[in-house]
Amino acid sequence: AVVSTQSTGEQSTCRLRPGVAEFLSLAHEHGIPVLVFSGGIRDVIIALLKREGCLYDNISIIANRFTWSADKGLFTGAEEPYITACTKLEVAKQNKYFREVIRDHVLLLGDMISDLAMGACAQYKEMVSVGFCRDPEKDGERYAESFDVVLAGGDPGFEVPSKILQDIIT
Repeated sequence: AVVSTQSTGEQSTCRLRPGVAEFLSLAHEHGIPVLVFSGGIRDVIIALLKREGCLYDNISIIANRFTWSADKGLFTGAEEPYITACTKLEVAKQNKYFREVIRDHVLLLGDMISDLAMGACAQYKEMVSVGFCRDPEKDGERYAESFDVVLAGGDPGFEVPSKILQDIIT
């Protein structure tokens, strides 16, 4: 299959969790910075946010960057560092977003316990962590011990993170 810049996001079947667009809109309305730190493909994330109408100027994205040929826009490789669940902590330690930016409040959202490591790299006064646990039967106890709030099973949506964000705003 040929992968091009156009096909990476526009034809993607990826969807945002229910309520994410509203969450991002609320953060944008109040000038709250949002960081998307993902082992996914940056171009796909950008295209998805554009397609959903929620790529705002307060959003920073740290994700895998692909390189494309200038003439046909075809995939030619990936830039280092490669971001995976195993390398997120090291990438975060090297990124100025974590080293130089000090926040009063951090709302850390993750679907893996290893996502909590990003909080250790950030500078903040208070953090609330929300874990999206896909398999509560298997992982529920570990998530409950690790995250402040756990949303379990299927696709729980973003109502709880939006409520927490609203509480931080007010």
